[in-house]
Amino acid sequence: MFDEDEEEANLCLMANITSEEFKSDQEDEVNIDDLESLKKTYHDLLPNSSILSKAYKNMRKDFKMLFKDRMELEKTFQDKVEVSLDESTQTCEASENFIEKESKLCFENETIAKEKSTFLENF
Repeated sequence: MFDEDEEEANLCLMANITSEEFKSDQEDEVNIDDLESLKKTYHDLLPNSSILSKAYKNMRKDFKMLFKDRMELEKTFQDKVEVSLDESTQTCEASENFIEKESKLCFENETIAKEKSTFLENF
């Protein structure tokens, strides 16, 4: 599969990356016994703190606006559902009334047809 040269090159590459990561980690460490190191780190972090604070405030403001929009949309949705239910109920009632009227008219039509046939028989 791999020849020895490739394997050795890969090991060297992995060792090199690992040593670079280790050096980078060491540079990020703060010596709490060294006052100058602490001051430098503090001054490096201070602007980031301000940036994070502003970003947090902006996100909080955006969240409040989005929450308000959501509540308005939810209310609009509820109103539309209620209107839809009202219209549906009215439609159902109108349909029931129509069916009742149709039944009455059919009954009256049958009664008239019977009276007509009786009248024609007697005539």
